[in-house]
Amino acid sequence: MKTKIPGYYTISEAAKVLGKSPQMVSRYIHLGFLNAKTLGREKLIEQTDVHDFKPAPRGNPNFRKRCSA
Repeated sequence: MKTKIPGYYTISEAAKVLGKSPQMVSRYIHLGFLNAKTLGREKLIEQTDVHDFKPAPRGNPNFRKRCSA
């Protein structure tokens, strides 16, 4: 049975808040874009980190620079 820890989201809960897949949230953690704490086998992410998180825009940054100039 999963216990709810106040102030933290699991990966699946964070995915629902961000509108991303759990795999994508795991990738953000692995790449260092989101900080997570491990409790047993579960990764926990602070709720403030999830709500403040802004994923990088998709696509080639050099192409975006050329198009906006």
